[in-house]
Amino acid sequence: MQPDLLNFIHENALQIMLDLKGWKYSNNAVILNDLAVVKPDFYPDNFILATGKRGYIYALGESRIDYAGEVYSSVDELLSSCGNEAVKDFINWKFLMEKEWVITDGNRKFICSFTTLDKLPKRTKHRC
Repeated sequence: MQPDLLNFIHENALQIMLDLKGWKYSNNAVILNDLAVVKPDFYPDNFILATGKRGYIYALGESRIDYAGEVYSSVDELLSSCGNEAVKDFINWKFLMEKEWVITDGNRKFICSFTTLDKLPKRTKHRC
């Protein structure tokens, strides 16, 4: 598994990227093979990745993953069935449904969502 800057990234780089976009990293990303996982499907619903002055970035949604001829309803189910080594074959995971990173204001009012780090918006764009 290599850093791809979309789903897996070095944790320091994740913090820098969030800082550059105006977000405060919550310092609790899932770490696999020394890389921070940015794919929201690896996180439980409502897991907060970062915060702003008046907003949050958190995981929300459902996953459906086709891998090795089977369909799984979560990353946990896939890893329980196939083992942690399956992460090294992540390129062959086909996401039929994906969780998203959701941005809400302080009152949990939906603002926008994204699935990969390259779509991370600046905090000031949404006044969060």
